[in-house]
Amino acid sequence: MTKKFNKVRLGLILVLVIIFYSFVNIKNDSLTVKADDQTVKPYATPTSDPIVFLGIWFSNGYSLQPETDYYTQVGQSIVVHTSASRSIWTVLTGPVDSPHYRWYKSTDYGENWSSVSESDGGHRMNFPITPKSSGTTWYQLDTQYYTLLTPYLKTHIYSKVTAVHVKDPVNATSLKVSADNKYIYNESDSDLSQNYTFIHAYPTPTDATGKITYSVDKPEIANFEEDTENGGTTNKLIAKSGAVGTVRVTAKMQNPDGSTTSGYTDVRVGGGLDDQTVDVGQSATFSMHGNIDGTNSNTSGSIQIKWYKYDKDGNKTTVATSNSSNYKDYVDYTIPKTTMDDNGTQYQAQITVSLLGFIQTDSLTTNKATLTVKNNPDLSISTKVINNTYDDGSNTSDTLNKVTNNDNISYEFNLKNNNKNSILTNGSYVVPVHKGTLVNNVELDGKEVDSDNYTVYNSSDKKESYIIINGIDFNENAQSHSLKIDATVSGVTDAEKFESVPYYYGDDYGGSVYQESASKHTINYVNDKFNAAVNDISFGTIKDSQLNKVYYRQDDNNLPNSTINISDQRRDKKAMKVLVSESKPLGDGMTLRYYQNDDYTNLSNSDVLIKSFDQDNISSIGWKKDEGILLYIGNTLPTAGKYSTELHWTFEDSI
Repeated sequence: MTKKFNKVRLGLILVLVIIFYSFVNIKNDSLTVKADDQTVKPYATPTSDPIVFLGIWFSNGYSLQPETDYYTQVGQSIVVHTSASRSIWTVLTGPVDSPHYRWYKSTDYGENWSSVSESDGGHRMNFPITPKSSGTTWYQLDTQYYTLLTPYLKTHIYSKVTAVHVKDPVNATSLKVSADNKYIYNESDSDLSQNYTFIHAYPTPTDATGKITYSVDKPEIANFEEDTENGGTTNKLIAKSGAVGTVRVTAKMQNPDGSTTSGYTDVRVGGGLDDQTVDVGQSATFSMHGNIDGTNSNTSGSIQIKWYKYDKDGNKTTVATSNSSNYKDYVDYTIPKTTMDDNGTQYQAQITVSLLGFIQTDSLTTNKATLTVKNNPDLSISTKVINNTYDDGSNTSDTLNKVTNNDNISYEFNLKNNNKNSILTNGSYVVPVHKGTLVNNVELDGKEVDSDNYTVYNSSDKKESYIIINGIDFNENAQSHSLKIDATVSGVTDAEKFESVPYYYGDDYGGSVYQESASKHTINYVNDKFNAAVNDISFGTIKDSQLNKVYYRQDDNNLPNSTINISDQRRDKKAMKVLVSESKPLGDGMTLRYYQNDDYTNLSNSDVLIKSFDQDNISSIGWKKDEGILLYIGNTLPTAGKYSTELHWTFEDSI
């Protein structure tokens, strides 16, 4: 019977060697390790840290090692939490193997080790310790994988050595909290999913002896694993299936004196990919969360990563596929140059693990991450207005002076989209102009625009019209446009300052309207005429007239009011004289006089010079109370009655 069993065992070993690399751990008491700055010989050589790629284990090891040191007091229990795992290939070839735990302890720096009994928790993954005396004890865990039918085919995974120090109470002043992974997957159905992380809390001072507890603010996103062996929870934070969000983990230490101190860290939970937002034309990269340092050295097992793209209608296409040797280059997928057609598309990655190159054993599929491409057009507009008919030298590219009816005006605009990858559709350019302006023709990019493609809209309640040119779009092939409007001035009746701010508008991608204004240009209109209006002069009612006395005008005929209102809008001005004559005398001893600088001249049917202007200073005329045209009653008192006469005003150019 024994011989038959040995044959079976040898046959099984041969198959396992062919399929996978076996993991042999040789006990070596000569190796020394550090624990609390003490040189300690381990019970067995600690297994190397595992090689991990994303959630795939390529070698055996511990995802959670015991802390290097624990500090507690006599009678105060602690639990040493651990977690060991096997490589994906070991799991696939030994699916029925189960873990068994054996703790060993030493009180003499590892010179002598003894096993911890099952009754003292020595066969548990999470090891409880209730110290009965002060001092330091070192511990090491041997995690063994085997079945009850194959006890001699054990896989040993040895932890690092930890030291438990039992001492007098020490209070903590602060607590630093960290997570082994700041992002964990919300996928619970795949063995490849890294859907957990371990939380650590480190007090100051490091030898504080309080008890630490953990809590989360959003248990619906992630929560701590229950410690089924010892009660309470472990420090293993596990994501809830399908949950997305950020959970805040708080650690609190209860000090021996009753005070507390706490700290926190945040952990994200999701499906492995983040949504991306970029400007059009930029690259967009989707990256799978997780550790990507590990490399597969098992030639019998292979890993493949595929990336899928989903268009806006949900149609799926494969956009990238790795092979068994370059899979590490496919943890990211990059769209080198985005277009607006990429906006709203989704991307997804799938990792597949196969044995012997063709037996698919497990896979992990990420969430679908959405790509948002921002259009962000950046339009700049240069403006130039030109009076092709008249320019007295004062005109600039944005200001025209002394513009009048029948002048030929050119409006020139250059529009440039500085973000060459963005697009604008259904674009129009709007130029506010003086009402009555006649459009002769419009050119877009050097070509005359058909009248069907532009409109002149006349506002009913404003003194302006709008020239609207349609069909001005921007894309990768049309990044700039030139626009020229040829127009004739009409409808000017008086001096007017007209300020115009042209603007462009078009459909941004997604239905919103983009608008960009040009700089303001100003046109100062004139009617090219000399206009003068003379107000009546009144001396009111004189009740008690006296001889040889000057009588003054009524107040509203004095400054600041003007008697002669002059508006000289001539483009080519000349010096001017203003003269006045009296058509007939008032009679009965009354004379009109023109007073200036305490001197006077009697008005008659001959012209009297009132004012001389040089060409640049022609203005309205008004007088103070005791100046200008006044009434004089001489040696004869007039009889009662109403008197009037006409004054003839002459405005003539000076030679």
